[in-house]
Amino acid sequence: MKRRIYRQILSGVLGILLLLSLAGCGQTNAIAKPDKTMEAFYDLIIRQDTSAMTDLGIDSKESKETLKTYQSSMVSTIQKSFKDAGVAITKSQAKDIFKAISKKLASLEYKVSVVKKNDKESTVKVSSQYINYLDIFKQAKQTTLDELKPLHIEKLSDAKKQLVSNVIDSFNSAPVSNDMHDKTFTLNLQKIKSGKNTIRIFFPEKYEEVGNKLTEIVTNQ
Repeated sequence: MKRRIYRQILSGVLGILLLLSLAGCGQTNAIAKPDKTMEAFYDLIIRQDTSAMTDLGIDSKESKETLKTYQSSMVSTIQKSFKDAGVAITKSQAKDIFKAISKKLASLEYKVSVVKKNDKESTVKVSSQYINYLDIFKQAKQTTLDELKPLHIEKLSDAKKQLVSNVIDSFNSAPVSNDMHDKTFTLNLQKIKSGKNTIRIFFPEKYEEVGNKLTEIVTNQ
């Protein structure tokens, strides 16, 4: 179940990058630094914060709507993944799990550095703390199994509630790493248009892989 959830969440993360590449843009003459672009992607995907994207010139309303769509899709993905694994949970429970995951990931420290850069291309390294994502689900599952008999949990609905509660508690209490993992990204100087407005920014060469790679860093994959 854990791996299925993880893979499907990554699929949702990739979708937001495509939306952003087509999103409305505010007009600006300045060229955003490549490290600022990757900070914006990290903040958006991992911390669910659109402010850095707005600072790049991406329209604030468009960014927030895209993030809202992403969050909704992640809740649906979590709910479907549990159902596919034989554990049907409510949308409200899926939201609570997603909030716990997001809160923990938002607490991670990270840094972005430019490895090399010329006028048209840049290589950027993103380093971040991480959590042992899959182990957290395993821990929650085992805790739930251990509690069924002592807590006299006999109804399936009660067992599901206990599992959801343990997943949330496990993420809330999960330790973060002392070290950092990192990945490098190639960015090219590009023009992104929306109507008459255009911004010039260093944008990931393979933007469809950014969500996958960032999520791998923070979940220790």
